[in-house]
Amino acid sequence: MIEMIRNSTKKLKNQFYGSFRTKLMLFFILVALIPLLLFGYLSYQKSSTIVNRQFNEYENFAVSQLEKQLENTINQMFVVSNDIHQYLSDPTLIVIKEEIPRTYEGFIEKKNFERFLEAHKTFNTKGIYLITESGYYYGGNHLNSQKLFKMPFWKDASKIKQGERWIGFYQADHYDSSKAPEPMIGLVLPIQSQYGILKGSKLLIETNAEELYSYIKYLERDVHAVVTIKNEKGKAIYRTKAQRKSLSSDVVRVKNIDAYGWKVEIRVPEKLFYQSSEVIFNYTLLGIFFLIILAILLAIGFSAPLAKRIRKLRESMELVSVGELQTQIPVKEHDEIGKLTTSFNQMVQQIKELIDEISETERLKRKAELRAFHYQINPHLLFNTLNSIQWKARLSNAKEVQQMIYHLTEVLHENLNFSDELIPLKKELATIGHYLKVQEIRYGHMFDYQEKVNPACLDYLIPRLSLQPLFENIFFHAFEDGRGKIELIIEDYSDFLELFLSDNGKGMSEQTAQNLLKEHLPNDKARGIGVFNVDQRLKLHFGNEFGLIVESTPGNGTTIKIRWPKRRMTNDQSHSG
Repeated sequence: MIEMIRNSTKKLKNQFYGSFRTKLMLFFILVALIPLLLFGYLSYQKSSTIVNRQFNEYENFAVSQLEKQLENTINQMFVVSNDIHQYLSDPTLIVIKEEIPRTYEGFIEKKNFERFLEAHKTFNTKGIYLITESGYYYGGNHLNSQKLFKMPFWKDASKIKQGERWIGFYQADHYDSSKAPEPMIGLVLPIQSQYGILKGSKLLIETNAEELYSYIKYLERDVHAVVTIKNEKGKAIYRTKAQRKSLSSDVVRVKNIDAYGWKVEIRVPEKLFYQSSEVIFNYTLLGIFFLIILAILLAIGFSAPLAKRIRKLRESMELVSVGELQTQIPVKEHDEIGKLTTSFNQMVQQIKELIDEISETERLKRKAELRAFHYQINPHLLFNTLNSIQWKARLSNAKEVQQMIYHLTEVLHENLNFSDELIPLKKELATIGHYLKVQEIRYGHMFDYQEKVNPACLDYLIPRLSLQPLFENIFFHAFEDGRGKIELIIEDYSDFLELFLSDNGKGMSEQTAQNLLKEHLPNDKARGIGVFNVDQRLKLHFGNEFGLIVESTPGNGTTIKIRWPKRRMTNDQSHSG
């Protein structure tokens, strides 16, 4: 624990002494904080007395407005309900004979009754409805009775007895479902009548409670009061959702609405009621906070240009560290940072020149290695072919010799052409075609060759002389007197090509297959020198993740897999070719 405190202290000390921006910020904060604290203390002392008195008057006014609004609303709803109930209780006045009008006379009776209900509405009355025992209602067409019957308040109101009223607060969503629920005060009154459709019916009066809620929220938000409204049975029909508990020290104001038996309780914390001057104290602290922020912004404003130059230098160093050697920083000032920037630009330029020199050396070295691999042509083809020409000239006619010389010339032409290291696949396959013609003339129709290549792959580039050494290896080591079957398949993938060259020759052991891809000494007569060279040239051109894989078992032939990335010939390559 002590070590952690020591490390934290060390970090803070390094932050303070290591950053001029931190020092500048602390200076501005101290300059702003000292006079501000003095001014805030004097202002708080002078204004606390006045604010406390004004708060008390303000709270009394807000409470009286709530009480008056609540009493007016309840009184209005009771008067309307009494009037309508008296009308409905008189059997001589009721002319509605059927619940759902089926005649023109019945329709007129319904309209007249709904006009009577509409006449009792005031500016804040949402609706007045007579709802029958079956669920049919009078009073307009915009009430969703199905939603109404599912609401908790209606279920509670349905339990009241004759001669009682239910009144309470709720959120009404049984009008327009596209709008948010509206705060309501609802009154439900059972109709005391045993006649016709009025039997078991209820009167529903809904008054918009937004204005009343505004007074309540006013007290809850500005006075921090807990508002409780209880009905005549002592049941709380509204209570503030307060996070704090009620305390015995709270200042409580109780207002009884004697005409209806209601009670309104306003509970305000003693601290807020008697010490409203803390609001000023809080605002003073807020002012200090904002002035500290202002001091920090001023410090940032003064230090930003200098910090920006340092940040630019740091970002440039990071770019250089990831290989962006073209990075250069414009030098506009000639101070210490400007001189440091100049030295940085010179250093980057020297590094770039050094890397370019090394890259050129490596390029020449790589080119020399490629040339060296290219010149290592297996002479067996030339010697064996010339020997065959000699014997064919004696035993055959000149036409066959002419074809053999033609195809041999085409093969040697590609072998000795050093203009392009990479050539289209179709050109390499054409050379293989000439090579196989030579072998066919030598051995006759002793071998079969199948080629399965997607035409879309023919324009992708492959290193020159990549396939011929592999075919030579087949004829000189896998087949007996040229007898056998060769199959070449190229599969096309999204980013690379894969070539499978298979033969049904005598095969080889796993160790021999691995030796084909190992480097041989110049005087080593072991087979596979050409295979190793092909693998190395592919890796030099495309990277170590590409190259050859040799799979073989004795007596079951050999399969050589070549994988290389897709590349097409550029304009410069096509012109040079």
